[in-house]
Amino acid sequence: MAQKTVSWKMRQRQGTAAQWKSTNPVLAAGEFGYDTTNDIVKIGDGVKRWLNLPSFTKKKYDLNAMSWSEIAAIAAAGRAPCVFNVGDEKQIKLSTGEVITLVILGFCHDGYYNADADEDNYMTITFGMKNCLTTRYQMNASNTNVGGWKNSKMRTSVMPTLLSQLPSDLQSVIKEVYKRTSAGNKSTTIETTNDKLFLLSEVEVNGTGTATYNDEGAQYAYFKRNGGYVATPDGWYPQGIKALSDGDGSAYAWWLRSPYVAGASYFRCVTTGGGVYAGSASNSCGVSFGFCI
Repeated sequence: MAQKTVSWKMRQRQGTAAQWKSTNPVLAAGEFGYDTTNDIVKIGDGVKRWLNLPSFTKKKYDLNAMSWSEIAAIAAAGRAPCVFNVGDEKQIKLSTGEVITLVILGFCHDGYYNADADEDNYMTITFGMKNCLTTRYQMNASNTNVGGWKNSKMRTSVMPTLLSQLPSDLQSVIKEVYKRTSAGNKSTTIETTNDKLFLLSEVEVNGTGTATYNDEGAQYAYFKRNGGYVATPDGWYPQGIKALSDGDGSAYAWWLRSPYVAGASYFRCVTTGGGVYAGSASNSCGVSFGFCI
């Protein structure tokens, strides 16, 4: 089903810091609002306006010790921003034996179609890999971005394979969310796909204002906090670098799902220097996927 147009107010009480400041609403008693820019939650009292409300102190949950069904229930109830923090981590083991570290990229960011309610639902938690898989993958078997992300080998073959390697209890709660990406082959047309596993787009990572790339979503709170990229924990890699083998391997360029709009042979990727460049689609680069529950 095609994605519906939903404003930030309609999704639920969440918005950017600028939006909260501009509207400065009164939250009903017990109603919570989430500042997606600063990862702040406030609880209404029915009297004070947003700017006069104190920030809510989140209860500390051990995300790594929780089951995926428990996490999914918190997300479905719309309580995730109250009990988790952007950047919280959880490790999982793939069926291959490989261990990867996941981080919370944002709350209420990605939406999916809820058939039971016949409406879009944005009560989601978006997770992403902190680093990259051990194995590197091609975006396409040949140097082409014709067909874009939608028809790429990465989306049609690699992602389903990786999804099947996730723990079964995680697979059962992953939502098929809307992802926006340009169509490839120098096209500025934006296509919407429904994905369980996905690569991030350029704007979702670095918040670029560049035309076309800017239409492929919105920057996740995690990357806003990190200046646009992920800093490795030991600090000896430059800002923006991810490493293979969950951080134990060498730093490596990692794929974004954004086709390079100035040519028909490339997709965007993050370099080992932290910048974004156009990589030949048949190159084998790092993979750092995301998903929502």
